[in-house]
Amino acid sequence: MLPPISFPQKSKRRLPRRVNWDALCKYASFKNSDSPCRLPDQSAIGGVHLVRLLTFGDTQWIARVQLEPSTPATTSLLSADINVMEVVRARTNIRVPEIYRYEPSNENSVDAAFFLMEILPGEKREAFFKKVASIQVQLSPVRLPKIGSLIRRDDKSFDVGPLPVLGGPFSTATEFYLAWAKHARFPTNDKEIRKSMQSGPGDETLSSIHNFPRSVRDLAGKRSACDTGPFPLYHPDFHHSNIIVDDSFAVLGVIDWEGGCAVPWGPDNYDAGGKHRDPDAIRRLSERVQYARFVQEMESELGVDERLSRLMDSEIQGLAQAMKVYHDPGKLGFYCDVRRPFRK
Repeated sequence: MLPPISFPQKSKRRLPRRVNWDALCKYASFKNSDSPCRLPDQSAIGGVHLVRLLTFGDTQWIARVQLEPSTPATTSLLSADINVMEVVRARTNIRVPEIYRYEPSNENSVDAAFFLMEILPGEKREAFFKKVASIQVQLSPVRLPKIGSLIRRDDKSFDVGPLPVLGGPFSTATEFYLAWAKHARFPTNDKEIRKSMQSGPGDETLSSIHNFPRSVRDLAGKRSACDTGPFPLYHPDFHHSNIIVDDSFAVLGVIDWEGGCAVPWGPDNYDAGGKHRDPDAIRRLSERVQYARFVQEMESELGVDERLSRLMDSEIQGLAQAMKVYHDPGKLGFYCDVRRPFRK
């Protein structure tokens, strides 16, 4: 699936002093029938959020706190995150944490945006792959009429709204590609790129970086097998770090749905580069082939159409990966090369 633009956010990677932890504990206690709340010194800090454990006797919750002060954009993203999780819980059997309560902005006693959620306790490689394939195949039929973020109407039903930076919602993949090409900005300036390239092919790299959005624009309407909807729901960080397993490697759930939205069809998370000599790379490619087979088996077992497995074409994967890493994190590369197979 082809990802939208989401510019990276910087964090100082430390406990935010502005957060009123006592107020958070009181808030959680009130929402949990006034059960006494404790905040053990167990936390994990990522680039955007801090995750901290809350205990109520034998019961445990998780507090996911935004590190930086909220903005209209982050408030919208957090609300969309909640909406995506509720849609997935309602339409699939995928295990996602229950959200007990959330505050999408700083306008609360805690002085931070946060949500309180259920804690999911947490290979035999084949069993793990099969379960993850089952999750992805279950997610595939959750489709929306347009490309965009999930919003909630006054009647509590879900609809599709605009994407951060790109706008929308978009009725066709072509409209999405044109908007992406218009708004895509490489995060590193030319001077820094030349410095990092040193004696490498700096001019060629810069030319490819500068021309890539135009290449995507030129390809608009040509590369999507399904230009019109419905469009699939996209988990922007569907990696092992967001898949919770128990001691026996049974998959318990999927977390971190922030930025989830409807996107054009096209696979994600592809490592371009052709044939690899690195044993680890060869192993990863072999596992991808194995995983693709599990996806096909799960489509058949669950009675889902084959649209997901049909998109395992390496050329489309290369385009999807290029569009993702172009703006975040801004990897150097010959981006326009991914267009060559489509010039036929």
